[in-house]
Amino acid sequence: MAKCYMLASMSSVLKHQHSAMETAAEIMQNLTNLFGTQNRTAKSQAFRSIMTKTMKEGSSVSQHVLEMMGHLNQIEVLGGTIDPESHVTIILQSLPPIQQFKLNFEINKRNYTLAELLSELQSAEDLMVPAKVAMLSLAPNSSGSKPRAGNKKAPNPMAA
Repeated sequence: MAKCYMLASMSSVLKHQHSAMETAAEIMQNLTNLFGTQNRTAKSQAFRSIMTKTMKEGSSVSQHVLEMMGHLNQIEVLGGTIDPESHVTIILQSLPPIQQFKLNFEINKRNYTLAELLSELQSAEDLMVPAKVAMLSLAPNSSGSKPRAGNKKAPNPMAA
């Protein structure tokens, strides 16, 4: 019965290739031989993605964390295992320097789930955006009324 279900769900090329096999176990073994290395390659690419990905300054923290969660989920689906505490550590390491958030995380020794981490990071980002806007509005305006050094004419001592 399992063999019939397997053959019914295959593409016509794979169905033709496996129809002569006697058992579902033989079909599974052959499929593993055919596609097993792709699984290893996909897992390796997912690991590489989470280890090399860093959030770009100014981009959305929620989008970045959701993308990282997707890579972590893909690793799990492909048979890899990373403990939940390491999930949080990996995501925190991929963030730009948010010293205050990371410091609070280390001091409080809180165990976040990924959903809690995402929520906390969104809150921290929401608090930081108005602070950046306020700091930018207090910064001296580069297009102010001061003349540029190159535009000043030096006084001509011979003109007197």
